[in-house]
Amino acid sequence: MNLTLLFEEMQGKFAFIFLFSVVIEWLVLVINHKINSNKGGLVNLLSYFVELLPYFVLDVFFFGLMVWFYHYRLFDLGNAWYIWILCYLLYDLLFYIIHYLGHRVRFFWCIHGVHHTAEEMKLTVAVRGSFFGFLLTPHNTLWLPLLGFDPFMVLIVDGIAKIYGLFEHVNEHFISAKGGWIEKLFITPSAHRVHHSKNHVYLDRNYGETFSFWDHLFGTFQKELEQETPTYGMMDDKIDGTNLWQVQTILWKELWHDVKTAPSFKDKLNYLIKPPGWNHVDGGKFAEEFRAEALEKLKTSNNQ
Repeated sequence: MNLTLLFEEMQGKFAFIFLFSVVIEWLVLVINHKINSNKGGLVNLLSYFVELLPYFVLDVFFFGLMVWFYHYRLFDLGNAWYIWILCYLLYDLLFYIIHYLGHRVRFFWCIHGVHHTAEEMKLTVAVRGSFFGFLLTPHNTLWLPLLGFDPFMVLIVDGIAKIYGLFEHVNEHFISAKGGWIEKLFITPSAHRVHHSKNHVYLDRNYGETFSFWDHLFGTFQKELEQETPTYGMMDDKIDGTNLWQVQTILWKELWHDVKTAPSFKDKLNYLIKPPGWNHVDGGKFAEEFRAEALEKLKTSNNQ
């Protein structure tokens, strides 16, 4: 019961910090004319409410699953301080894996890609999500109780991590610093600007939420380069990041068109599970090829 009350109290504090930070940053950016359009921020918030809609029905279901998994847990881990740290580490690893799949599996990209349609970086971008987010996001937390982590512990860790993730989206007007030793351990606003960039050299990099060492370990880290200012949004120029309906639907429409016109069942399946950019004609071109070409151009430019 004490843990339940603690969770409810912390949940309220998380919500206040979240909302207060978003509103203050937005006001400062507007007053100082540091953003091009308020419409983008409005679409961010509306997308957040769109993403929340299924959770009005599914929240109890997901929490019930977590409690059920905990009842059949594989280990009795308890609530010692080091278990909290372990929980946070495993949560962030799961976040990395789910985030990676959100970029590398086209079906999941149709969900996660909504988050990447924002064309400016600010705190409201943190909440830009898809109506179908419930198919992907809960896996960050859902399985941890099966390992023996108390469901309330998991939810509190999730809340703390989300607050950290919120401030990664801070506008560069407030935090413009690049790199440094801290990026050996933690994802910084600079590292996350790279993640949101559509510059070819930055594609599909920096998947961690709190810790960057997963990216260093798995070879997916990219620092922000002095000669390459991030440009936000998606490579698909047909997507208008200030159009709520388009943001929520266009990736699904494009996927449906490709699946429908694919000549074989295998091709239809590949459109669902292959990375964005795959096609049945010539295999397509993936992020790693764009990155390699961009890095080669930068190398050539630096040598001239």
